[in-house]
Amino acid sequence: MSRRVSELLLASVIAARATSYLFSKLILQGMGIFNLMAVRFLIAFALLAVLFFPRLRRVDRRTVLGGAVMGTLYFLTMAAELRGLQRVPTSTVSFLENTAIVWVPLISAALSRRAPEKKTILSAVLCLAGVGLLTLSSALGFGAGEAWCLAAALL
Repeated sequence: MSRRVSELLLASVIAARATSYLFSKLILQGMGIFNLMAVRFLIAFALLAVLFFPRLRRVDRRTVLGGAVMGTLYFLTMAAELRGLQRVPTSTVSFLENTAIVWVPLISAALSRRAPEKKTILSAVLCLAGVGLLTLSSALGFGAGEAWCLAAALL
């Protein structure tokens, strides 16, 4: 794959993800969280089952178990994201969910039982301080919507 094609793919993924927040917020005005997730997951399952049907026949127990774990985590992530979208603006949801970039190396270090590098810790602290300064409102403080968004990022 050429660099240009990969950049175009990355840009399209970013655009699709950014617009999904807006569409989700609009759809949530007329549909419940779990109904929206059911529709999304069923459509995704149907499309992927058609595309990868030959491979589905050869799935072993370990793959099914791993898929169930990942599916459960994704379900919880989406539920937290959509709950956050009901309570705070889409820009806040996007901003807070992207703190996953900070959480992943820290959680990885905890799971591997190795201390993260000093620059990783410093970067995480600076990033979270910046998120706090940009997100926290002196009048409102840290609300339930923001907590749901951070839960989604952690998941």
